[in-house]
Amino acid sequence: MPGAQQRIRASPRWLCSSLLVAEHSVLAPTLVTAGRAPSSLHCCRSGIQWQGRGRCGGSGGQGSGGTGRQQSTPGRWWAPTTPPSLGSLDQPLQASPSNQSQPKAGVAVTKWAVEYEKAAADAFALNNPDAKTFCDNCNVLLRAAMEKAGVLDDCDACDDCMEAAAKLSPEYVADLPLPGEVEFIMGGPPCQGYSGMNRFNKGNWSMVQNSMVMAYLSYADFYRPRYFLLENVRNFVSHNKSFTFRLTLRTLLDIGYQVRFGVLNAGNYGVPQSRKRTIIWAAAPAETLPAWPKPRHVFHSPQLTINLPGGVAYTAVPNQPGNGAALRAVTVRDAIADLPPIANGHAELEVTYTQEPASAFQRFIRGSTTVLRDHICKEMNELNLERCRCIPKNRPGCDWRELQRIIAEDPSREKYKGHDLVPWCLPNTADRHNGWRGLFGRLDLDGHFPTSTTDPQPMGKVGQVFHPTQDRIVSVRECARSQGFPDSHRFFGNVHNKHRQVGNAVPPPLAHALGSQLHKVLEAKRRNEVAQALAAQMGA
Repeated sequence: MPGAQQRIRASPRWLCSSLLVAEHSVLAPTLVTAGRAPSSLHCCRSGIQWQGRGRCGGSGGQGSGGTGRQQSTPGRWWAPTTPPSLGSLDQPLQASPSNQSQPKAGVAVTKWAVEYEKAAADAFALNNPDAKTFCDNCNVLLRAAMEKAGVLDDCDACDDCMEAAAKLSPEYVADLPLPGEVEFIMGGPPCQGYSGMNRFNKGNWSMVQNSMVMAYLSYADFYRPRYFLLENVRNFVSHNKSFTFRLTLRTLLDIGYQVRFGVLNAGNYGVPQSRKRTIIWAAAPAETLPAWPKPRHVFHSPQLTINLPGGVAYTAVPNQPGNGAALRAVTVRDAIADLPPIANGHAELEVTYTQEPASAFQRFIRGSTTVLRDHICKEMNELNLERCRCIPKNRPGCDWRELQRIIAEDPSREKYKGHDLVPWCLPNTADRHNGWRGLFGRLDLDGHFPTSTTDPQPMGKVGQVFHPTQDRIVSVRECARSQGFPDSHRFFGNVHNKHRQVGNAVPPPLAHALGSQLHKVLEAKRRNEVAQALAAQMGA
């Protein structure tokens, strides 16, 4: 698309010093040029500064270490393959489904993971017993890794960070990878500060979380993997007038990487929810940037366009003519209709399936699982439970305004045990908040889930959290299915911890789609190397 896609080469000094001239430099429209970016990266909180050396795959150990169908009849969901795999390090992804999907795509074997939240780290370790999971401040771990690598001269850390790193046991530090051992880094820095669903995204804690992206980039600068993947919310590209987004791109370019970015909707890749995410790929000069995966499912996906300077509007994966795709969208019915009914506050961790799967999604998501885990839900108080009972079933679109209708027909129901049936704030502030549309709403069996959050509640920013036919909030397992987690995936902690792990995660089908594209370029490179080796032997 003229003007919307341009080739930009990274700074020539990086290409010359690395002696690796890439075929694909930067294949995407970007908000930056190939000019110099800041020479150092600043990690948040601990104050680490890793001084960039401009080597990507260079000397001194700072380089690389070395389809399914969905329908109402039986079918496969994803098609696992077996190509060459990369040793990968996962950065904070909460339940981190990328590690579940990338191996299925034949791309990566997760060997290390970094997660600050204890329950999420325990969940990761539970699902990845062969990986080393570090539950600590990522900046403290980076300081320790740099000391282990003997490059402390390049590290400027605050006293708190140095003290915390010094307290780490030698056995713990010994498990930290060195530059040259990590070939692929994938992760998602905390997104709450960028998310439009966070009503307090201007608060101090959100500001701290926003700066974590620089800590994540510091890992790329230190380890110099062959591939690097960053995931965040859609608003990441526009937050603070795109400053953080542009700084991220310029930093990766200055290090010497090729960069590609875009906004994708997980609903186009087999997830029964609308979940738009910013994706940034980076590849070392000797590697090929993966292409974007084509949509597999029809899904209405507005707001995927990124506005660039000069009035250019760029969409990584434009809608097909007629908004078409090979498969229809996955619905709420497809995702959860086979799950057994439960009551408000159900807390039994393991139950049995009560019916056979009725859709391809259900068959795939169950796999060989025989015990249903984490089909538990938050307990509403008596007032909210009564409000939930008032919302009609099988009538899509009903929300808190149904409570107003009930009172208009029967004024005696204005109070429930001394409390307002209609929360006072809703009718009195509705004109300033789009009518609070969806609050106290039920899911539509023939529609899709709204964007999964870390704390489903009827008065939340996404208030459509009631089960379509049962008087309760959606369960952890139902939310997990809305993200595409297989029923075999384990979560850890109490019901609130588990909802956080689900809501903060990257949907596995989206991770798989991205991993499949990486598999293609790795396999193409392997075939090319084999062909060259054979040609050399024939010539000899």
